[in-house]
Amino acid sequence: MPKPTKGARLGGSASHQKAILANLATALFEHGRITTTEAKAKRLRPYAEKLITHAKAGQLANRREVMKDIRDKDIVHTLFAEIGPHFAERPGGYTRIIKTLPRKGDNAPMAVIELVRESTASNEANRVARAAASKAKAAEEAPAAEAPAAVAETAADAPAGSHEPIEGDAAPEGFPIKGNAQSKLYHRPGTRFYESTVAEIWFATEADAEAAGYSLPPSQQED
Repeated sequence: MPKPTKGARLGGSASHQKAILANLATALFEHGRITTTEAKAKRLRPYAEKLITHAKAGQLANRREVMKDIRDKDIVHTLFAEIGPHFAERPGGYTRIIKTLPRKGDNAPMAVIELVRESTASNEANRVARAAASKAKAAEEAPAAEAPAAVAETAADAPAGSHEPIEGDAAPEGFPIKGNAQSKLYHRPGTRFYESTVAEIWFATEADAEAAGYSLPPSQQED
């Protein structure tokens, strides 16, 4: 048999208590916060959070379970379309209880129970910290994995007597001849196309350039 909840029953019977909790949950999902007695708020909190857990799952079976208690279809739609997705990344603690002044007349302890709409500082800080750590780890691993291959490829492809381009398109010391990899032409200092050519490789001598498969422009070969 189901284990009865601790404490006095709300209402006169089990069915009455169930109806009270269903009505309170309906009002909570509709308005986001309600004021009730402290005893009812404490009973409502686990009841409402169980329904929100069903809404987070979002399956047809979960919707049918919720509709056993919440009969208002508009509220069920709001629960599954808005409230459930809002708490998708939150593992629990969907509601909070805030005690207020006692009720006038019978001096009953009162409380406000509400949905936790905002992100807590600790959860947001943890999310930001995890994202930053992930990016830092990726940045550390990427150069370490790519650097050896790049160095090996450069060392294997660089012809003898050549030099890679340096910053600013300045000629490396001892390598005055510009080479263009696409046209496979090289240009000597002082020639027509030397200044307008962006060096993709530098050579120490013309012999080094020709050994690497580069040649003079046709106009200069005719000269």
